[in-house]
Amino acid sequence: MKEWRCIRCNKLLAVIDGDRLHIRFARGHEYLVGYPVTSVCRSCRTLNELRDGNAIAAPSKGSVSANAI
Repeated sequence: MKEWRCIRCNKLLAVIDGDRLHIRFARGHEYLVGYPVTSVCRSCRTLNELRDGNAIAAPSKGSVSANAI
């Protein structure tokens, strides 16, 4: 499973779900969004952009996933 993480603090922003991103956070809010997507990190307020799901490397065991803009 591929994860989209903040480029500054590495907080999880979304998970790749086919050709869309699955965004889930507090109080049961969930969104499925298409590309391109822009998000402000809830933790550090950094602007993150993603043009397509292929720009994210799949995480390997014991390592942090790569981020792409």
